[in-house]
Amino acid sequence: MRQNWAEWATLAVSVVAVVGVIGALTLDGIFTDAGPPEPVVELQVDAAYQTEAGWIVPGTVSNDGGEAAEAIVLRATASVAGSEEENEITLDYLPAGTRVEVSFGFSAEPDGEVTVQTIGFRLP
Repeated sequence: MRQNWAEWATLAVSVVAVVGVIGALTLDGIFTDAGPPEPVVELQVDAAYQTEAGWIVPGTVSNDGGEAAEAIVLRATASVAGSEEENEITLDYLPAGTRVEVSFGFSAEPDGEVTVQTIGFRLP
């Protein structure tokens, strides 16, 4: 059985495509640094608002690292009416290169700066 030019062209295109995909994945694996998770919190204090339950301070948590993180515990601290208040939240899972919106709650409007500390996380 003799093969025609269309079959040879299809074979050539397929081989080039497979080699290209394998090459791209290999280069991505070589040059991408899969470093540890780096959870970073950015608060939007200007966007804070009051509810019936208290004062809400929204923020964004991003993972700038190369690996995912699980069970990320964040603690926000602020001075409210002369006393120190803490609010703790846990994020179940944060893949590398992603962002998630969070909100920290306080009993009233914080008197000064709101600080957030990453208490810890677990590698999946």
